Amino acid sequence: MTQSVLKNISNVTGISDKNSEHLQLLRYEEGQFYKQHHDYIDTDRDRPVGVRILTAYLYLNDVEAGGGTRFPKLRTANNEGLTVMPKKGRLLLWPSVKDEEPSRKDGRTDHEALKVEKGEKYGANGWVHLRDFKT
Repeated sequence: MTQSVLKNISNVTGISDKNSEHLQLLRYEEGQFYKQHHDYIDTDRDRPVGVRILTAYLYLNDVEAGGGTRFPKLRTANNEGLTVMPKKGRLLLWPSVKDEEPSRKDGRTDHEALKVEKGEKYGANGWVHLRDFKT
């Protein structure tokens, strides 16, 4: 399954799946969350693989309540942070870098996993690097 997910991410982005880290499976129980953070890692600039340029998050189930992914620096029409709610099969992709400078962090994509208010949340994280990660 994980190989087909990585292949699908490669097909959508046009970037070889050799640039992808292995998927990380996640489970959030009721009351759990993940605080605001960014997926860019400064020290990766000096590594042969380069920095993480994209994050892919695949929602593996519907959540009864809560559990959204919130981007507080991306604003909606109501001037609120953008929140994407979990839906089984939904793939959320976002950049960690700017197009014009692919080794430079794009600070707009700080994000957080909001608290699961009811039920459980299952997901899979994938990160795509600037260069080959696997060989």
